[in-house]
Amino acid sequence: MPDWRRLKAGLDRLEQRRAERRGDRHRWDWYADGCPCGRPAGACREHPRARANQRPPEGDWRTWLMLMGRGSGKTRAAAEWVRRRVESGASGRIALVGPTAADVRDTMVDGQSGILAVCPPWFRPRYEPTRRRLTWPNGARATTFSADEPDRLRGPEHDAAWLDELASWRYPEAFDNLLFGLRRGDDPRLCVTTTPRPVRLVTDLIDDPTTAVSRGTTYDNRANLAPAFFDRIVSRYEGTRLGRQELMAEVLEVSDRIWFPGFDPSRHVTTSAEFDPNLPVHLAVDCGISRHFAAVWFQSHELEDSDGRGGHRVMVFGDYHAEGLYAEAAARAIRERGEALTNNGRLDSVRLDPSASARTGIGPSAYGEFERIFGGERLGHWPSHRVTDGLDQLERLLERDRLTIHPRCEQLKSAFLNYARRRTGRGDWLDVPADPQHPHEDLMDALRGGVRDRFPEVRLEQPARVPAMAERTAL
Repeated sequence: MPDWRRLKAGLDRLEQRRAERRGDRHRWDWYADGCPCGRPAGACREHPRARANQRPPEGDWRTWLMLMGRGSGKTRAAAEWVRRRVESGASGRIALVGPTAADVRDTMVDGQSGILAVCPPWFRPRYEPTRRRLTWPNGARATTFSADEPDRLRGPEHDAAWLDELASWRYPEAFDNLLFGLRRGDDPRLCVTTTPRPVRLVTDLIDDPTTAVSRGTTYDNRANLAPAFFDRIVSRYEGTRLGRQELMAEVLEVSDRIWFPGFDPSRHVTTSAEFDPNLPVHLAVDCGISRHFAAVWFQSHELEDSDGRGGHRVMVFGDYHAEGLYAEAAARAIRERGEALTNNGRLDSVRLDPSASARTGIGPSAYGEFERIFGGERLGHWPSHRVTDGLDQLERLLERDRLTIHPRCEQLKSAFLNYARRRTGRGDWLDVPADPQHPHEDLMDALRGGVRDRFPEVRLEQPARVPAMAERTAL
């Protein structure tokens, strides 16, 4: 052994003895039955302890599947599982696979609850990002892989693997290639952590008799999450379909192609959504660089839930769709339609697709033409956002009866009833629109953009964890 390695090993042993004398070893004993403070598992930030659903299951399983909500502690549990496998000598070649290379680096390796954070100073691996490798003092190695590059998993052999956010992997063949390489040693094991989605990779694992499933919700780990997360995010999503999936970790079945199964014409189509001359009028237009134009006119008013939380109801009283028009002709037709809907032509804001400023080969940008027709003082773009985030926002409004449309909006009603998901070759329904050029998609783009402009919301984010005092003062 080179001199520097002997020196490093000696320093690690010295640090371990010092930690034992100071009592710091208790901080790193994740699988202990209790902590010196006498608090139950999961309640003490000074001495983190695994809850029952964060401990490896008993029995002869091959895959440990943690189906848990956002911020429930699944990353910490998996990182500690890897640490235990290495410390015990059960594993010496480990694969770490996430949706992207950045996810592996920022969450699994170097995150707040990643491998580097959970390993004690005397047994912390050396991380070499350029070699995609972690090496522990006992010689065990973990190699990082991106599920976006499935061919990299061809060939390498491992005796353990941690797969993160499996439901978000774009290429299922990455999972297949990983399994072919999980053949070292006498007892290769697989740990999978994911927020559930009804994709075949997840449902097949659940049905596999060699899979042990642990479930957990965001509420299980509330003591270690920032209070603002519950005030701002959980209260907004709890009780919704998205909240059931992302917070409560339910695998919600997507049995068919329809995106808005909760849309009920008897509830959501009503004459009460008629134009009110006392409320501001908002117009949202999907145009972009194609010759497809869709527009919706809507208003909103404040209301209060029975639990005291405020909110708004959105009433859509007009829609419009046309193909084959140039931007100027479409803008004039939309203005005329609006004047007929409101009698007096009231219009307080006009919002266009962010891509409307692009100049095309058939003439000036759509934004410039709409500016000439509607004037620049009330014209703008709706905020850029992911399509699924905007559609989720509409879904939450529907679930809470916060979105109604007037019976005259036949095209928008048809869009809600028939807006379709894309289907993969494996038969999974994805949260991706099936046809980006369909009139249903144009109308839904206009509505989600207009609502997003009036009521900006952040997407359901990973909650910030409250750091323990010991972490803030760690060497």
